[in-house]
Amino acid sequence: MIDSHTHILPNRPNKLIEEFGKEKVLSEMFSDEQKITTPEELIKNMNSQNIEKSIILGYGWTNFDLLQASNQFNLDTFKRNPDELIPFFSINPLFKENLEEMEKCIKLGAKGAGEIHPSIQELALDDKNLWNDALKLLQENSLPIIIHASEPVGHLYPGKGSSYAQNIYKFIELFPENKIILAHWGGGLLFYELMNEVKDVSKNVYYDTAASSFLYNPKIFEIAIEIVGSEKIIFGSDFPILSPERILNEMKNLKEKDLINITEKNIKNILNLN
Repeated sequence: MIDSHTHILPNRPNKLIEEFGKEKVLSEMFSDEQKITTPEELIKNMNSQNIEKSIILGYGWTNFDLLQASNQFNLDTFKRNPDELIPFFSINPLFKENLEEMEKCIKLGAKGAGEIHPSIQELALDDKNLWNDALKLLQENSLPIIIHASEPVGHLYPGKGSSYAQNIYKFIELFPENKIILAHWGGGLLFYELMNEVKDVSKNVYYDTAASSFLYNPKIFEIAIEIVGSEKIIFGSDFPILSPERILNEMKNLKEKDLINITEKNIKNILNLN
C-alpha cells in the first residue's frame, strides 16, 4: 500500500520564517503547528497502518531558497529511508533556476514534481510558454506533476486557494501527453469526465483522495469509480492534516480489484515502479 500524498518540512514554520523571511505558503497554510510532522513521525504512522511506502511531496513555494531547501530535505530524507519514502520536488517556473533545480532533483532520484499550488504561486495555468520547458522535461523522464485543486464552492480552509477545475482543464488541454495528478479529487473536475470531450483530453489525468474526509461524503468513492474507473484514482491522505486511517476506512467496502488499483497499482504504474 502506498500513500501518495504526504508532506514533511525541514523545520518548524516559525524557524523557516526566521531563516527565509515571510513566505506565502508559510503564512497561508501553517498557522496550526500541529499540522507539521517529521519523517520519523510519518514512518511511525505508516508502520501502524501497514503502509509500505509514502510519497513526500513538495509545496508551492514562492521563495527559491526555501524551495531548494525543501527539495534537499525531501531528497536527504529519502536517502536515509529509501525503502519507505518516495520523494517529489517543488517547482516554480517563474524562477530562472527552475529547470536546473528540476534536473538536479531528477538526477538524485526524485519521482515527480509538485505539489504545485497555482493560486498561491500566482502561476497562470493557461500560459504555455511559462510551463513548456518544465513539462517537456517531466515528459522526457516519464514523471508526473501533481497540482493542488480547489473546490469552487464550500467552506474556506487554509491553503484552499482558487485553482478551480476550469483553470486546471486549460492546463490539461495544453499538455495532454503529460502524466497529471490532481489533488483533492481535482476540485470536482472528475465529474466533468461524463463529458466525452473532457474524458478524451484527460486520458493521462489521475485524481488523488487527499483530505477527502474533510471535503466529501464517503459516497465519492463509488461515484468516482463509476465515472472515471478505479484505474484513475490514487490513494493519498494529506498526512499529517488527515490520518490515512480515515480515508482507508471509507474505502473498506470497495471491491478488492478497485482497492488494489487505488492503493498501489495505479501509482506504481505512473511512477514505473513495477
